[in-house]
Amino acid sequence: MSKEEKQREQLHQMLQHIEDCMAEEMYERAQEVLNTCLKLEVYDARVYQRYAFVLRMLDRVPAAELFEKVAMNPDDAEGYYGVAQALMKDNLFGSAINPLRKTVELIPMAANAVFELGYCLLKEFRMEDALEQFKNAYEYSPSPNTAFYVAYTSLLSKDAAGAKELFPYIEGEYAKHNQEPVMLNILKDMLARYEAFPPKDLRDWHFVQYGTPLLRTSEEDLGEPNENLNGRYVFINYGWLNVAQILVALKRMIEEVPGFPQYEYIIPASMDVAPIAFAFSEMTGIPMVPREMLDTTQKGLLFTAWSDEVRVVAEHMSHNPNVTLFSFSMGWTLQAPVCPDMIGYLDQASRLPWQETMLVHENGERNHRPAMQVPPEVVMYHILERVEAVDQGEIDKLVAYYTERAHLLKVGENINNPRLGFQVESPIESIRMVV
Repeated sequence: MSKEEKQREQLHQMLQHIEDCMAEEMYERAQEVLNTCLKLEVYDARVYQRYAFVLRMLDRVPAAELFEKVAMNPDDAEGYYGVAQALMKDNLFGSAINPLRKTVELIPMAANAVFELGYCLLKEFRMEDALEQFKNAYEYSPSPNTAFYVAYTSLLSKDAAGAKELFPYIEGEYAKHNQEPVMLNILKDMLARYEAFPPKDLRDWHFVQYGTPLLRTSEEDLGEPNENLNGRYVFINYGWLNVAQILVALKRMIEEVPGFPQYEYIIPASMDVAPIAFAFSEMTGIPMVPREMLDTTQKGLLFTAWSDEVRVVAEHMSHNPNVTLFSFSMGWTLQAPVCPDMIGYLDQASRLPWQETMLVHENGERNHRPAMQVPPEVVMYHILERVEAVDQGEIDKLVAYYTERAHLLKVGENINNPRLGFQVESPIESIRMVV
């Protein structure tokens, strides 16, 4: 059976399941399956028809009208492009692949659609397909942006020579407008790290992309490799020991890895992350201070938990290289105007142990766990009492890893000023997640 035949059989089975879900008025479940249908390379008008119906039943009228436009006129490229734009806006990049393919099929040289198809394929880690589409977009409508993504994807595909070929064009385009070649500088930094330490594992690749520490990977959380993950993370509820290990690692890196400044204060961005900041202050003796200190020239650590917190504090630190951002976890597909200098985990839909969450047991049973109703300065003791249990041997390896790469770390004097925007590439709706 060919790949197309397999996908058509898979689509047939999913459409049957969608019919069952609609019959039982399980419309949200039907929408989830429809999103999976749209990730397939095969086209079937019934997917768009069912999606329109489900959205109507969910009272999502504007979205339903987008799919109805496609269902009523299946040869209208504008309709498919509208659907794709809506899906991408909701971070459903994998599901946007099908309508974008149809758009490009109907208008082969639609450069914007071709580029966005490449971008969605990149989000799904389909590097070879993404690179092909980015090259097409660059051919149809050359720009520094399309050239950046051709070079970027080439580098992620271990084609450093192919990435370098685009450098003169990007540099020339910036020179025409007398602008700082920001995107080219990003590529050159990545290439410098790539050539200095050829990536062998997930931590290496993270370092190549961002020049920042990645403290743990899914394999370390699971204890063994999992081929079903395709190198992706497993999103988990963090335990107290996870948090303690991150903070012990951070403390030792600041103390032992060259380039970190002598910090004079700690500020938490929100109450969610306050227990981490309190615990780290207790571990290091670095005082907690009011947020106003972000506007001074003193060296400080700013702790955040989630991406939206970074947006809140960005104006206080985007032009201040004296502030080092420690993000315990950044949402994968969100952009922020500042680049985190140190990252504990990268994930979405996770919970810290003092937050409200849902626990999933081996038998599939789910139990609600309420948030702890105590102040953060009390919660911190749950972290601190786990510090002695941290495996210092593993931290030794981590410190050695980044000591060797210290001159390339984006920390201290190496922090960009102003900080560059960043985006973490990731798969969407194709993850294994425990919430």
